Amino acid sequence: MIKLFELRSERELSQRQMAKVMNVSQGTYNNWENSNTQPSIEQLIALAKFFEVSVDYLIGNSESYSGDTAIGLKSHKILSLFNSADKEIQDAVLVILSHKK
Repeated sequence: MIKLFELRSERELSQRQMAKVMNVSQGTYNNWENSNTQPSIEQLIALAKFFEVSVDYLIGNSESYSGDTAIGLKSHKILSLFNSADKEIQDAVLVILSHKK
């Protein structure tokens, strides 16, 4: 599943972290990512929900996110960066975002 690597990398997660999220071994997750084995339908659905993409996108039947999914993924990245920033930077970002023209 080529898309698993892309999606995991975009979220800056390790295979170990994803294995924990999916309640499988790291080896099992690695096998999914390298197309050695495939997740079950239930696991595919759980992966799609976690990454906020369609199952079609996840398995390579679609090349683009739906509009809402792209926004969700981008929002997750922004929130992750914001949460990892120092308090001073967070405060500055909030001031900038609160500024109205």
